[in-house]
Amino acid sequence: MDCLQFRRQLMAEPRSHDPQLLAHREECPACQAFWLRTQHFEDQLEQAMDVPVPAGLADRILLAQATDARRRQMVRRRGWLAVAASILIAVGGGTVMWRQAQSHSLPVLAVAHMPKEISALALTAAIPDSMVTEGFAERGTTMRGPMPLHVTYVHDCQVGPYRAVHVVSRVDGQPVVALYMPGKMTDKPEHFSRGGWTGREIPLNDGTLVVLAQHASPDALDQAEAGWRMAIDGPGGPSLTSI
Repeated sequence: MDCLQFRRQLMAEPRSHDPQLLAHREECPACQAFWLRTQHFEDQLEQAMDVPVPAGLADRILLAQATDARRRQMVRRRGWLAVAASILIAVGGGTVMWRQAQSHSLPVLAVAHMPKEISALALTAAIPDSMVTEGFAERGTTMRGPMPLHVTYVHDCQVGPYRAVHVVSRVDGQPVVALYMPGKMTDKPEHFSRGGWTGREIPLNDGTLVVLAQHASPDALDQAEAGWRMAIDGPGGPSLTSI
């Protein structure tokens, strides 16, 4: 496959996993950069088409149902129905708040983000440190330390409601993903295992880092965490998350 064939196929199938297309991407830096720009455009297009459910829709439906039911009740039971409705609203409100908290959990959002970025794990060629630095700069983050070794991918992403820098590095031959959310502050570190992914949510000085992998060892996660801590926070950053 030559460069023209690569770009024609990519424009027709932006999320293609054709082995010939992926092999050419690995061999050609110019086409790899074109592939990254194409994936960025596809991400933005998907986000623009992802129309959320109107806020309060469930509450309005429940309110309409409750109102219709009350109209059909006998006058002598209205007092009891009002009490029951109050209890249901309180329970429903608590459930909604719990679900909203779960939906904004970084481990949940990070794992949900990975399927559309899964092809990045196959990249093996290291990219220049300058490309990584520019990727973080697009999210307003200035690197304070040296880059980790063998970074193969950098991309600005949207992880749920959070703007993020998505990077992949090779540690002991295995891909380890790091998602950095500048400005998103987390109180304490958290370890998680979800949907075949193992990872950590790590508070840093100016944001939150999530490191995760499918098959990497705890030692590989340690190395990836330490490398990105040094790069983002510099030598004076917090210590490694205890396991």
